[in-house]
Amino acid sequence: LSLYSSVRGIPLAEGEVLIKLKENKYSVKVVAHSVGLFSIVLDWSQTIKSFGKIENNKFISFRYRSSDFRGKKSGHMEIDFKNRPPQIISAQPDPREDERRTMRDSFLLQTNDPVAGIFNLALEQCNNTVKVFDGKRRYNIKILKKEVFILDDPYLSKNATETIKCNYEIERIAGYTKKELAKFPKKGKIWIKKHSKLSFFYPVKIQIKTNWGNFLCYTKERRV
Repeated sequence: LSLYSSVRGIPLAEGEVLIKLKENKYSVKVVAHSVGLFSIVLDWSQTIKSFGKIENNKFISFRYRSSDFRGKKSGHMEIDFKNRPPQIISAQPDPREDERRTMRDSFLLQTNDPVAGIFNLALEQCNNTVKVFDGKRRYNIKILKKEVFILDDPYLSKNATETIKCNYEIERIAGYTKKELAKFPKKGKIWIKKHSKLSFFYPVKIQIKTNWGNFLCYTKERRV
């Protein structure tokens, strides 16, 4: 899948999403970097990896790692989800040294990493609330409304595409700073569709309302 994101029509980033499915195992790799004017303001890149098992048509996280570079600054987060509750292996900055990120172990039970969480939302066709832990914050993605929707978006396809459109809210559970509570988005929309060759649903468009305008993220199948 190829990846593209923008705010108010201004390109922010592009990249690719690589998905491997083998028997009862999955791996997802997301590689993205800033583009256009945004890349002049902020030279940014990020690599995210998630792998685990597939059980009852659901991604069960084993390991998650995110690495990002912003100019000369860098950070990372690596979490072992095979443990229950999940355990941070390594992080920079380390949320374990920040009392604002403290949360009870009970909050972390049956959580997904951010990548598995979004794909599980799609795989389950927006029928269930998804619990997510990103190493710093714990939140739920809760579906408010879903409907079959004909998506007519020239970036995705010349032809209109049948999707499932899901309106959701982000329910903050723990680990947020006061600044994040004030700035981070609370609601969004996601459009999902069935892959043309594989028997699973995936997100083709995500819209998040931010202080700067609607953040849009697209994924579309690559022709090899």
